[in-house]
Amino acid sequence: MSNHHFHWHDAFLAALRQMPVVASACEVVGIDRSTAYRARNADEAFAKAWDEAMEDGIDRAEQAAFKRGVDGWQEPVVDKGRLAYAYERYVNEDGQEAYRPILDANGQPVPLTIRKHSDALLALVLKGRRKQVYAERTELTGADGGALAVDASARAARLAQIMAMAQVRKAQQPPDDFDLA
Repeated sequence: MSNHHFHWHDAFLAALRQMPVVASACEVVGIDRSTAYRARNADEAFAKAWDEAMEDGIDRAEQAAFKRGVDGWQEPVVDKGRLAYAYERYVNEDGQEAYRPILDANGQPVPLTIRKHSDALLALVLKGRRKQVYAERTELTGADGGALAVDASARAARLAQIMAMAQVRKAQQPPDDFDLA
């Protein structure tokens, strides 16, 4: 492969490490997806580096998902459309308990926050890492509790039947924006 293509490779790989999405990395370096894939197909070392960069990016995403599921994040509290602020209790000059806003180092009121967690992201990470424990499974057994023997044509017919039932059920559901009030 000629050296004039290498000028974008390092930046492309760095972009994949940050966000493991090929279209995004192409946009960062100003190339078309087809250009990236041609380079990948023509250069085994670049293809290997691409795969490693994607894995690094996916690892970062997995870490972020786990962190949001376990540690969570602080989200501002909004009350009646307005940001709520943190208050502290104190005793005023008259000896009465009162409240005042907590101020930051710049003298600005500190927004009230609540810690949120993403159970869905944590479940996704666990299902990906511990399929044997967390994956959803369906086990079919025969009448005597033994293995259920199903040939390919019976399996295809049953799948078609299930898909048809799902289509009927979907047609009976109100649309997502349907107002029940």
